[in-house]
Amino acid sequence: MITRGLESATKGMLSLIKHEDVVANNLANVNTVGFKKSNITFKDLMQAQVEVKQVPITNNPKDTRFKNVGSLSLGNMADRTYIDFSQGGLITTGNKLDVGIQGEGFFKIRKQEVPDNVPYEEKDYYYTRAGNFQMTQDYYLVTKEGDWVMDTQNRRIRIVLDPEEEENNPNNRIDTTKDLHITERGVIQGTDPDNPRTLQQIQVVDFGDKTRLSSPGEGKFVIPEGANPQMRTVQTGFTMHQGMLESSNTNTIREMVNTINVTRSYEAMAKIVKTQGDTVSRAIDLGVIKG
Repeated sequence: MITRGLESATKGMLSLIKHEDVVANNLANVNTVGFKKSNITFKDLMQAQVEVKQVPITNNPKDTRFKNVGSLSLGNMADRTYIDFSQGGLITTGNKLDVGIQGEGFFKIRKQEVPDNVPYEEKDYYYTRAGNFQMTQDYYLVTKEGDWVMDTQNRRIRIVLDPEEEENNPNNRIDTTKDLHITERGVIQGTDPDNPRTLQQIQVVDFGDKTRLSSPGEGKFVIPEGANPQMRTVQTGFTMHQGMLESSNTNTIREMVNTINVTRSYEAMAKIVKTQGDTVSRAIDLGVIKG
């Protein structure tokens, strides 16, 4: 019994350390395009029922009664962390290759080391809200890391008049600084009046159960092996905005307040641990003296 307070305070400190890790990660990604913050929940390790003995009416011990006056937590621990998929603000960049999603959905991305036209394997893909795209020398649309952006037919996107033409023919090119338009549904169009062309459509997918997604960081989300988040390609429920990017949904002020609160709580727990530790030490010393 004498160590119960020490154990409870220690477990509370461990939970606060995990909480601070979550807050620190949110703050570190406040400027990461498309980043979704994480939150943490806690749970009681055990609830002990507290009873008080009532004075019996008679002197018969069998008449003794106990009254329940409530419960007492024996400490808590971090339960789980979960991702907050709420919308981040859209910021204007003016870059024709930047695309921000307003509403539900994710861009489908294939890792750059995976060759084209290989059998589909989920491990080769990830999903993101970060639409800060670039173009390769061969005019393929890629992420800033060089991963392939997928179209609605699960093909790489090539922004030229004829995507099947592999040669970098000057007559096949599109001036992306002025003759490129991406519609609200992600349809890529060449708008040169002399050669208008509707090209590929950026694929947007959504999930029926986003809690089954995991994040390796940098605003990327993957489907863990064996999980079934009910992925589907969507055409509604979102709007694409060319020349804009979705910012992180981390609220800097709120996270700073969380940091202060965690620090204060940790300091309070540390004082409890010290007090309880001193009590245990004195009890041990008394035991040694009496022995």
